[in-house]
Amino acid sequence: MNNFISALKGEPHDHIPVWFMRQAGRYMSEYQELRKLYNIREMCMNPEITEKITYAPVKLLGVDAAIIFADIILPLEAMGYKIDFNSLGPKIENGYRYNRNMKGIHEFDPAELKYRTYDSIRLFRQNHPGTPIIGFSGGIITVLSYIISGMSDNNLLYTKQVMLNDNYFATMKKMIKNMIIDYVRIQINAGVDAIQIFDSWLGALSPYTFEKYLKNDVIELVEEIKSRVPLIYFSTGTTGMLDQFNDIKPDILSIDWRTKLGDARKILNQDIGLQGNLDPYLVQYSSDYAMEETHSILSGTRGLDNYIFNLGHGVLPDTNPEILKSITDFVHSFI
Repeated sequence: MNNFISALKGEPHDHIPVWFMRQAGRYMSEYQELRKLYNIREMCMNPEITEKITYAPVKLLGVDAAIIFADIILPLEAMGYKIDFNSLGPKIENGYRYNRNMKGIHEFDPAELKYRTYDSIRLFRQNHPGTPIIGFSGGIITVLSYIISGMSDNNLLYTKQVMLNDNYFATMKKMIKNMIIDYVRIQINAGVDAIQIFDSWLGALSPYTFEKYLKNDVIELVEEIKSRVPLIYFSTGTTGMLDQFNDIKPDILSIDWRTKLGDARKILNQDIGLQGNLDPYLVQYSSDYAMEETHSILSGTRGLDNYIFNLGHGVLPDTNPEILKSITDFVHSFI
């Protein structure tokens, strides 16, 4: 069995598997050349382009799994949201901040999904049957922050205001949870081996707020997905709520770079695997420090069958792929 699949299941395997969040991205010359010809929308609408970008880092770096190339907010267009990409990031023109009565917004409709994620995954499965492929979605609060604020909402400042004071929050939360489940099902039906939830803004909530307003929804989401395929849950800044993941029970919890994996292991139940967690800034700026920290991380994971090496967040745009390749080789050879 593939080492990545074995680690997801907590079964013995030959070497520590490794892949990198945002591994199909801007640091690759192949991606940069395609971006000269196509915008994000055009790339995600074309299964041949998406499949090519998805496989490129497997070929370039020798990683153990691919992750489908997409964007976490694109499925929102199948709910009536109007998205514009600019130099400052995506903007949702009819987000709740600008559209308080939610005019034109509806439950996720797969028939309105312009992005052929299903076809891209099937094409990847056909062309690369021996390479595991990961599907993904944004997490509930992370996606909610975009539709509520209409843009990136640093520290969830506007999102929290709506959460605490607006009855519409419960409606929006339910709609986004349903969207994530439906969008993930599309990917599962297309043949992904696992799903990763990217909840990058979760750590902006206090543990108390998370428990009161969101935890039960996350539990329901995780239970629904992992009943069908293994689930990896990624968040940042959530060291103070690690214990709550014992109730959420993802198959693998992906840890950001701010926490030692050994400390996380002491808090989490043994049946919850770990993924992570090299500081992506070290990878961008210093090969020596990146390799040194990689060794430190791996030394703390000896004997764990349910461990996958990764970064503590996504690959940064100016990262040298040769450093990522060296890290991959080192992880594979680690004993």
